[in-house]
Amino acid sequence: MQEMVRILTLLLALLTLGCSARLIKKDRLFEINNHYQDRIYSLKKDTKVSANETFKKGMLVRIYIESTPSLIKIKCFPADQKREHAIGRLLAYQVNEDFEKKAINIEDLDKIVANELTEYKKKK
Repeated sequence: MQEMVRILTLLLALLTLGCSARLIKKDRLFEINNHYQDRIYSLKKDTKVSANETFKKGMLVRIYIESTPSLIKIKCFPADQKREHAIGRLLAYQVNEDFEKKAINIEDLDKIVANELTEYKKKK
């Protein structure tokens, strides 16, 4: 009986650890956010970012990515603010099942970003 309890405890611990892994590992997430940090985007449409706040179409924003065990979140903040001082607002997300257990790369994220944003190029 005691052996059965140990096995069940071990299985539960392994299941918990397996479920808590992020969709994008921390080191890879750092690389991905470096890819996006200097880019500025323009919103394609009005986007409700909170109960009482809407970012208007054409607003310039910067983005960053967050990863949890079940979601990838693309967050945005006004381009004229620093990320350290801005409140990131959820722009888009994808759930774990949408990726069918494959490794997520920048090209996958670029497709999600392209649904909501257009990259802004300064006129010279």
